[in-house]
Amino acid sequence: MRKYGLIIIAGICLAVIVLGHQHWKNVSQAAGMEAREAAAKLKEKEKEERETLIQSLKPENNKQQPLIDYLHYKSLTQDSVIVSLVGSNGTSGTGASNPSNSWAGRLEKSLRAEYDDLETLSFINHGHEGYSTEDLLEGKKIEAVIQDNPDLIILENPLINNHYKSLSLDQTEKDLENIMTKIQKELPNTKILIISPNPVANGKTENSLGLNYLDYIQASEKVIKTNKWTYINSKEEIEKKLKKKNMRLADILTNDNIHPNDQGHYIWFEVLDEYFKLKN
Repeated sequence: MRKYGLIIIAGICLAVIVLGHQHWKNVSQAAGMEAREAAAKLKEKEKEERETLIQSLKPENNKQQPLIDYLHYKSLTQDSVIVSLVGSNGTSGTGASNPSNSWAGRLEKSLRAEYDDLETLSFINHGHEGYSTEDLLEGKKIEAVIQDNPDLIILENPLINNHYKSLSLDQTEKDLENIMTKIQKELPNTKILIISPNPVANGKTENSLGLNYLDYIQASEKVIKTNKWTYINSKEEIEKKLKKKNMRLADILTNDNIHPNDQGHYIWFEVLDEYFKLKN
């Protein structure tokens, strides 16, 4: 009898183990299913939120949207975002101790940090030291920018060098028109931001044509205004910041009194960074 009793007890224990295992298996399966359903719902919610964000950032619905929102929209709708820079010494980073301290290097880092989606953003720099508007055209540098197929172009109008090389105001105006015509013809959907160069210490010095640096800025602004192109007068905006910070122009220029040093590039970056976040 004792033997049969042990067998019965063993059978009961085995049954409990089997049933218990099956119960926990069912519980585990149910929990796994619930987790998958929750994950699917979360994924669907994130997809809906992403689509809502994309619609809210559509350039067609935001005629005056900040450039940062335009770039954010591009980052959500394509694999990469390209900003091409073209110009002269200011763009190439002359005067900065290293590329990351130039306004271009700082601006790229700042924009990429603004949104996780903008990690795909990259700057392609076509800045060439000593280049004038004529050099950009004759050197096929505008064609190189077009080859990038960028979403945004920042064009630093190289007026310091136009003044230094005594190019006429008429040629300066025509060169800018030709540059813009080339870009707009080949890249009709690309946004273009024109910026002037930085302020210089010898801004009133006349060249062989009897023209000073300000004459070139004013002549270019006339063409820009006529064509309603997007534009920042970097010279004026930097000067405004110097006044607010109680700084001298000499504080932000290298020993040549022309090119910005690290501090000058930083203030130039501040001007552009603020503009990128303002409605146009």
